[in-house]
Amino acid sequence: MLKPPKTITRKELKRDPLMEALYRLRKWWLAHRGPVSRYGWIALLVIVMTLLITRWRGAENARAAAAVGVSFVEYSRGNYNTVIAQLSPHVEEYRGFKSFAHGLYLLARSELAVGDSSQAEEHYRLYLEEYGRDPLEKAGALGGLGVIIEGRGGHEEAAELFREASSSAPTVSLKHRYAIYAGRNLVLAHLPSEALEVLRPILNDENVDFPTRREIMSLVAHAEALLEAGPDA
Repeated sequence: MLKPPKTITRKELKRDPLMEALYRLRKWWLAHRGPVSRYGWIALLVIVMTLLITRWRGAENARAAAAVGVSFVEYSRGNYNTVIAQLSPHVEEYRGFKSFAHGLYLLARSELAVGDSSQAEEHYRLYLEEYGRDPLEKAGALGGLGVIIEGRGGHEEAAELFREASSSAPTVSLKHRYAIYAGRNLVLAHLPSEALEVLRPILNDENVDFPTRREIMSLVAHAEALLEAGPDA
């Protein structure tokens, strides 16, 4: 004859590690369910807000990318005023969005192309502050600033900007071109020794074409003449 199942006492229940853990968890929940529920709602609210912000940023990124795409077509056609009209109203709206980086760069180049150097400078600097990770566009932005500062007669500052552009440029030909601009401004700033430090290494590159080599040699000759004349020249 089968024996009736043995009844488990509370004392024996507590000796079971799993059941004892569950028992303790239940006691803790009953003691703290008010604060836990309250903080749980806060955590849930934070999660919901994070998801909403992520979705909003995704939608804004998509709109910014669309605006930049349309403006790029106009830029490639040389319609710089159209690019400015399309992008300038959105600078603050899309500022910081990854997809607007190229748009801000195109805007600055377009403004420089139509002669609006003050706006171009502002947007080049904003591009470098907010973005500036793409080596080609970073070099272009630094070079654009160099052109603007050179036009104001700030040759020493322009030379430093062109040096930075040369350092950032992803190709040898661009590195040489920005270095030549830097050397020219150092000559104009009456810093011939620094100009020669920048220009002479380019002449050691056998791949430099003849027109570029002739341009460099002219600048080198000018710098050497300044050195010979002394600081009072």
